[in-house]
Amino acid sequence: MENKICKQCSNQFSIEPDDFSFYEKMQVPPPTLCPICRQKRRMFIRNFTTLYKRTSSKSGKPIIGMYHADQPFPVWSTEEWYADDWDAIEYGRDYDFSRPFFDQYHELLNEVPHASLMVTNSSDCGYCNVSHRSSHCYFAFGVVDSEYCDYGGHAIWNSRESSDCAYLYKSEYCYECIDVLESNNLLYSEECEACAESIGLFDCRGCVNCIGCVGLRNKSYHIFNQPVSKEEYQQFKIDHPLRDSATLAYIQEEQSKLKLTVPTPHMFGSHNTDVSGNHIYNAKNIAWSFDIKSGENGKFGFTVRSLVESYDSIFTTNVEHCYETVFSQSYKLIACHMAQDCTETSYSQFCLNSNNLFGCVGLRKKDYCILNKQYTKEEYEALVPKIIEHMRSTGEWGEFFPIELAPFTYNESTVNEYYPLAREEACAEGYPWKDDIPAMRGQENFTIDQTDTYEFEFLKDKIFACESCERNYRFIDHELSLYKRFGLPLPRNCFFCRHARRMQKRLPRTLYERTCMCEQHTHAHGNEHCQTAFMTAFSPDRPEHVYCEKCYQAEIV
Repeated sequence: MENKICKQCSNQFSIEPDDFSFYEKMQVPPPTLCPICRQKRRMFIRNFTTLYKRTSSKSGKPIIGMYHADQPFPVWSTEEWYADDWDAIEYGRDYDFSRPFFDQYHELLNEVPHASLMVTNSSDCGYCNVSHRSSHCYFAFGVVDSEYCDYGGHAIWNSRESSDCAYLYKSEYCYECIDVLESNNLLYSEECEACAESIGLFDCRGCVNCIGCVGLRNKSYHIFNQPVSKEEYQQFKIDHPLRDSATLAYIQEEQSKLKLTVPTPHMFGSHNTDVSGNHIYNAKNIAWSFDIKSGENGKFGFTVRSLVESYDSIFTTNVEHCYETVFSQSYKLIACHMAQDCTETSYSQFCLNSNNLFGCVGLRKKDYCILNKQYTKEEYEALVPKIIEHMRSTGEWGEFFPIELAPFTYNESTVNEYYPLAREEACAEGYPWKDDIPAMRGQENFTIDQTDTYEFEFLKDKIFACESCERNYRFIDHELSLYKRFGLPLPRNCFFCRHARRMQKRLPRTLYERTCMCEQHTHAHGNEHCQTAFMTAFSPDRPEHVYCEKCYQAEIV
């Protein structure tokens, strides 16, 4: 093991023997930043929810996009960018060994047109960003293989007919759910798997018709962890309608009390062997990772559907033998962003269905290209090793794109949602900040208290003001149908405040060394604690009773 000092935050971090083996296999040097700073650098290149009105650099038509109009590169509508009337190979140029790679790449990046939104193989996804193989979604971000999902943020995967969720997987008809898997007709719940027809659950598995419960397994007709008859359950729902705001407050208050009496697992996940992190499922030998749905032999993965033999990948579906990648469903990549269905590719962005690319932008169905210039296989294989050696001499090889190449500021990018900073804090750490992010306010013409209807025809021209930030918002037909289905109250906050509240409920993406809090045995002189050591996202100052896996499984019902 080797201890190093992070070049960004100056904190110490360790490189394990297995890490060195991986870096040698990928033929990259060990990292110079700690895992958190590496993750923040990758997040800096992504913007999910900050959208701007601007005009297309190609047609001049008004568009909605993630790039502010002050960016130097051309921005086209998604339809224009995916059209067949242009080819990014036209922007190719020779490699200059007298200059750093990132300088040359930055010039190429600022010349090739960018799509206003990252929407691939999707249809009818208005105001969505980072949407892949999805349809009929609205204002959803990071949505993959889903349909009819609205106002979702960060990893809405393989789901349908849901609204206002975060990290939803293989679920349907869910509302205000966070970190929920394979569930249906679930409301206001967190950390649940295979639950149905329930309200206000936390850390439950296989539960049906339950309300306000914590840590239950395969139960039905329970309220606040107590069994009730079917008739008593139905009467509770009649006496406590969800449309009444006091009902949700009551359920959440009782649930919060329960959470302090029921053991909490040191990490959320299932069907794992030798893993560390949080929200990991169906995985083996996955370390220091978060939000992994399956994988084997990986580390430092963050929001990955399948992580195999890869390090430092975030916000992506399936990766194998990859290092330092973002939103890239591919094989054998190094330092790539949105390299979809690509192989043997390095330092490339917005490339699709291509192989053997180095330092490219916006290419589709290409092979053996460097800085968007076409080469023969022999020319490519002779030139790339020379470029890598040049990058080694400048200290660039193995490093992800520096934040100077990112088109976003700290408060525009995704990093601020996982590692929020105030303006002064971000600037003190050397990050750029934007003060003029637009938000519509002052146009409201109606209030929630003035209506008790779910009918779109009545509400479609009504504009509301968020009770927290005063930002204006409207309702769409599909979300109203979900509110009507469950008898839900109309939200009094805009999407951005609702999304921020959900993100604040999630545990941070960092790990702490702790020991099990279970009191296994009672002796005459007092209690003995289990003392099993583990890494957990629960900080030592939190109030939960955090247990190791063995003690948790022995205690939970």
